[in-house]
Amino acid sequence: MPLHCESDQIGQHDDGTPFEQFRLRNSAGMQVDILDYGATLQAVRVPDRDTGALINLILGFADPAQYLKPHPYFGALVGRYANRIGQARFELDGQTFQIPPNEGPNALHGGPKGLSFQRFEGRLFEEADRVGVSLTCLSPDGDMGFPGELEVTVHYSLDEDNRLIIDYEAQSSKPTVISLTNHAYFNLRGSGDVRDHQLECSADHYLVLDESSIPTGTIASVDNTPYDFRTPDTPRAREQIACEQLRRAGGHDVALVLAQASLAGPLATVTEPRSGRRLEIFTDQPSLQIYTGIGLDGTLDDHEGRPIEAFGGLALEAQQFPDAPHHDHFPSTRLDPGERYRQHTCYRLTF
Repeated sequence: MPLHCESDQIGQHDDGTPFEQFRLRNSAGMQVDILDYGATLQAVRVPDRDTGALINLILGFADPAQYLKPHPYFGALVGRYANRIGQARFELDGQTFQIPPNEGPNALHGGPKGLSFQRFEGRLFEEADRVGVSLTCLSPDGDMGFPGELEVTVHYSLDEDNRLIIDYEAQSSKPTVISLTNHAYFNLRGSGDVRDHQLECSADHYLVLDESSIPTGTIASVDNTPYDFRTPDTPRAREQIACEQLRRAGGHDVALVLAQASLAGPLATVTEPRSGRRLEIFTDQPSLQIYTGIGLDGTLDDHEGRPIEAFGGLALEAQQFPDAPHHDHFPSTRLDPGERYRQHTCYRLTF
């Protein structure tokens, strides 16, 4: 089947209106499902090379109503500010803005009711070389404490090169801060422990975190640390290197600093040896958050009804630096009226 896109109404939102599900397909059999709620990647399926059966490579739920309940951001667009802001507040032009804390004293992924838990309006599109859906949400001035009315649009598209392309845009009516990303958890085997996936990333540095997972401001070399993936290795193998930050987290949950954003070549690659599946990440963002699903605890079930256990998914989140509003030497996340926030990230699959 050539490139194809379609939409369907499935399940119901809390107000009784149906969820909108958008499906993108290419001729290789790759299929991507996206929900209007949270602009969520619900599934990324590829055919198994031996059986031809479709295998879902990201964590999530078959029942869209599950996304209305608390969950660990499975496949969701996160913002207004991805990752953490220390003490859940920041200053801009001499004014302090307070976000409702949702991880101890800090704000995680834009607060307890961020963009991951908002409804987006979707529109399918078809182009000569790809198909996709554009999803838009209007976040009002003061939403979760952030200044400015923010219009956010994310474009998901799929092409014949098995590339899932994510383009973000945003405009604000007032000066604000912004960092958007997608929080898909990949498992290239389809299930099991992702610490045996082989990871390669060109990052020479990482952000040092304090006891509450907030950057101290130090940008450290990955030399002799568990965070050095400049040559391919598994997270499990790197865990054997003594590191207080890794010990506190219980595994890999780190922002790797990308020396040079690149859309021409992959900045990170994940390979699953048994299946032969490979994921390449391209982005124009300055960091890649690597998270091995430490906090997953088996209380939620996946598409197949299997408990989602710790280390069951690998998040690879291209984003701005966490807590950048508190560190002048970090790349700025300020967005002023009349400017347009743009971000481009691409996941390319080989199967």
